Amino acid sequence: MKLYYIANARMPHKKAYAIQIAKMCEAFIEEGVDLELVIPRQKGMVDDIKDYYKLRPSLCVTRLPSLDLYARGRWGYFLSGVSFTISYFVYIFLKRCQGKRGVIYTIDMDTFSFAVSAFLGMPCFLETHGGKATSLVNKIFFKHVNGVIVINNIIKKQIAKVMSFSENRMLVWPNGIDLELFHSIPKDDARRSLSLPKEIKIVMYCGRFYGWKGLDVLIDAAKELPQNIFVYIVGGTKNEFLSVAKRKELPSNMVFVGGKLYTEVPVWLSAADTLLVLGTKHDTQSYYYTSPMKVFEYLAMGRGIVASRTPAIQDIVSDEEVVFYEPDNPKDLAKKMELAVSNSEVIDKKIAAAVIKAKDFTWQNRAKDILEFIKKNI
Repeated sequence: MKLYYIANARMPHKKAYAIQIAKMCEAFIEEGVDLELVIPRQKGMVDDIKDYYKLRPSLCVTRLPSLDLYARGRWGYFLSGVSFTISYFVYIFLKRCQGKRGVIYTIDMDTFSFAVSAFLGMPCFLETHGGKATSLVNKIFFKHVNGVIVINNIIKKQIAKVMSFSENRMLVWPNGIDLELFHSIPKDDARRSLSLPKEIKIVMYCGRFYGWKGLDVLIDAAKELPQNIFVYIVGGTKNEFLSVAKRKELPSNMVFVGGKLYTEVPVWLSAADTLLVLGTKHDTQSYYYTSPMKVFEYLAMGRGIVASRTPAIQDIVSDEEVVFYEPDNPKDLAKKMELAVSNSEVIDKKIAAAVIKAKDFTWQNRAKDILEFIKKNI
């Protein structure tokens, strides 16, 4: 099968969206797909995607000419997206004129660039990571797309209702995990390699800093913790965190180690006693639609997990695998972090269940099911 994976994405990049696209490309290729990744060209981009993400197979990448204004605010992103949309439309149209056919697989990196992909005379499938507004563009697109891959059941129901789109033409598959990369190493070994103290308890948050994640609850929760429990933050600097959380000060038990490469993350997770997933009731994306890659990575690490009890997170895991805290409640979060680092029999049972559950969520399993779905809906 020839698959044109079209994404208005800056790659390579440290952000989760880019990692997800790269790992899915790898999984599709290993399932025998003749895949071509079609993305916008960027100024000064020299890093090879295969080397950057340590992918196993070679990856065919086509970088199309487009405006590179993504860093210039909302209008810059919009103009860049429009130019990329025109560019890939012409590119695929010329392929079709040359008699070259295939399947179009696209992802909603924005609210519009995917829309014309359903009108190129090839079967088209959309992967969406959020609910859809009742815009004219969306209504027209959903009348012509062959199928939709969604990352949770909440999005599936929302699209079915808002777009009058058949649930039979949607596949629910959350994000995945690379079990060759994400597996636990002994905590003491990890701390030794990172020069971290062995005597303290570490609750670790790993991820980018966005306001919709409800980061501020972590600041107030950290203030409630005993002196021997520290909160380590992997993903950015103290000043970046303060800016997003809109705070001026942080408690002394919050430690920032900066951003890390995807391949460096497992050793940091292994150094923790407990891993943390945030979520807030005050943002629709956070509360209903997100499917954080970190959840799947955490499951495989053999560590306790504390997670926000949001519908989005509960669509992935249950009380069998994680300790839930009440969203936006810092006292409850602190209480659950203390519980999770206690090394009790209850936590050990959750850890064992989490490791088993992680095996279901490989990128390979995801690719296989999506390809079966595509074949049934062409």
